[in-house]
Amino acid sequence: MEVKPKPCGISFCVPGIPPSVNMYVRHTRSGRHYRSSEADTFRDMLTVIAKSKKLSIRWKRYGVAMQIYLGRKQRCDIDNLAKVPLDALVAAGVIDSDAKVTTLHLYKHRDIDNPRTVISVWAE
Repeated sequence: MEVKPKPCGISFCVPGIPPSVNMYVRHTRSGRHYRSSEADTFRDMLTVIAKSKKLSIRWKRYGVAMQIYLGRKQRCDIDNLAKVPLDALVAAGVIDSDAKVTTLHLYKHRDIDNPRTVISVWAE
C-alpha cells in the first residue's frame, strides 16, 4: 500500500531501515548516555538526503507516514521504529519539532533486495 503525501507535503526515501528504539541510546556503567552508531548513521543519511533536496516544512502541526521495507532476515517490532526517524527529521531541519506531530502512520513491508524507509511529511 503506497501512501501519497497530502497537499503541501514532501516525500523521500532513505536507504536502510531505522534502528529500533531499543538500539537508539546506549548506557555506560558510569551512567553516561549516548546515541548508538546505528542511530547516528540513519540520522546522518536522512540529513544528507533532506539537505540535498532542500526539504523543509513549517506548520503548527504535522502528519508523518513511514513505510519501512525490511530486507532479508530483518525483523523488528513496528512500534519501536518511529523514534529515530522523527528525531532525525528535527535534526535535519525538515520539521521544527516532533512534538508537533499529531498524525503518525507506520507501515511495515518486505523487500528482500532493497531495504529502505520512505517518509512522507505534510502540514495538518
